[in-house]
Amino acid sequence: NSSPNPIPGATRRQMMSKRLALALLSTAMAAALASRDVVIANGQWTNSRGEVVILTGANVVMKGPPWLPEVSGDTICDSTPETGKDTSCQTFNAADVKNLQANGYNMIRLGLTWAGAQPSGPNTPLSPAVLSRLSAILDLAEAHGLQVLIDLHQDAVGTAVCGEGVPMWFSELATPRQIGDPLWPLPSLDDDGTCGRNDTASWSAYAGDEDYNIKNPCCRKYNAGGSWGRLSSTFQAQETMLYLFTEGREIFADFVGRVAAAVDGKKAAFAIELMNEPPAVERGMMYETWRVAAEAARKASPDIAVGVADTSSAALPVGDAGLSGDTVEWLKTGDDHLFYAFHWYGKPDDPEKAVANAMGVGERWAMPVFLTEFGGYGGDDYGCKTQRAARAAGVGSSYWHYSDYCWPKHCADGSPDGYCPLPDGERW
Repeated sequence: NSSPNPIPGATRRQMMSKRLALALLSTAMAAALASRDVVIANGQWTNSRGEVVILTGANVVMKGPPWLPEVSGDTICDSTPETGKDTSCQTFNAADVKNLQANGYNMIRLGLTWAGAQPSGPNTPLSPAVLSRLSAILDLAEAHGLQVLIDLHQDAVGTAVCGEGVPMWFSELATPRQIGDPLWPLPSLDDDGTCGRNDTASWSAYAGDEDYNIKNPCCRKYNAGGSWGRLSSTFQAQETMLYLFTEGREIFADFVGRVAAAVDGKKAAFAIELMNEPPAVERGMMYETWRVAAEAARKASPDIAVGVADTSSAALPVGDAGLSGDTVEWLKTGDDHLFYAFHWYGKPDDPEKAVANAMGVGERWAMPVFLTEFGGYGGDDYGCKTQRAARAAGVGSSYWHYSDYCWPKHCADGSPDGYCPLPDGERW
């Protein structure tokens, strides 16, 4: 089985050493030329010195107006179940950064919701107010050496489906005749007879309002009843996702490109995760959409990393199932700044399996992976175990969540979470 002209062992070793040296030099040069503190080079997360880094941190996600916390104050946000604080957090400041770093963390996953960032319609400028807050957070992070992953966050698709994510104007394009109709199929939550498929009066309240998800009584009922996850599988939710992956694809890509352009000069913003836990069933069209959006992001910001994800951001051993040959080729060779984002909340049944599955995807597609969300609670046998599993494999991670930025969470008048009286003016 020897070749006609075998290479002597010593020469072969010299060639391998040269190739390794060239690879290391290439990694260092790519990092040095980048405008960011962290980039992907040769399939690895590297810093400006070309050193491989493991990024670990926490999620900072505000799921309603003003959509991003304000950089103000000098005390940390600590609204967590452990502290028992009765209000949601409103700020993220230098004290929070130092608190994270004192606990060994070097990044945050910062939620940016489409509904808040682009409220005026398709192909329109991003909200100046949101951009101002985003810029302030990124400047703060850069000043302290904290890295920021921009998470294009959604839960239950968007406000027209009682969640947050796509703007109401997008849902009106996707499902124009279903706005304010009863969402279906959904389980019955109690015996008061409201909010079933025939209760058109309750479902139609505040139809088309950008705050439909918190004003409509049926939305409040399902979000407070522990069944919000079922909203993602309703007809209206899936029709909206289908539209996003087809006629609405370029609209979504335009939004992603605008976000990338907004953070292009910000060294701390190292990546954009295209969608949090995408509630999609059509994997092929989803990844075709990721490609168009990633290309828009990279056109606006050439060295920003872009995260792709599977349905619900679950890491399962599905290989290239449902993907076209052209899509697979793009994933493997078409963009050297892609990464595979995944979450773990019990599927598969062990975090080590999830990490191994994700790493298998990363190896198959020649890209790094990142555990961008997992439950950072449950003590040593859950949250800490998950974080250790990722770190042992050299995989970065960010836990859910640093503090409670959701509204309404704890009601000042003692009402159950999700049933806080609506304010006449600003929410806060």
